Amino acid sequence: MTSRPSKKIERACLKLGFKLDVSKHHRVLTFEKNGKETRVYTYISHGNKDYGDKLLSEVAHQLYVSKMELIRLIDGDMTLEEYEHILKVKGII
Repeated sequence: MTSRPSKKIERACLKLGFKLDVSKHHRVLTFEKNGKETRVYTYISHGNKDYGDKLLSEVAHQLYVSKMELIRLIDGDMTLEEYEHILKVKGII
């Protein structure tokens, strides 16, 4: 079983240019390209809990990557250029 802490997911996304919006109930990360928001976003828990397989799969779906690509993104093995290439190939940006 794969798991990653929610804070590590958040830090990895912020490193790739996501913008954080904190509300009363959610932490929303939205991907920005050239200073403009895209339709790529995910919700992150306020708590310090680990995300297991099910939640990682949901985050991967929201970010338009496979679960393995998400793990690479979280672990810092994916560059911004690689992530943007994935989104371009899929017609997201």
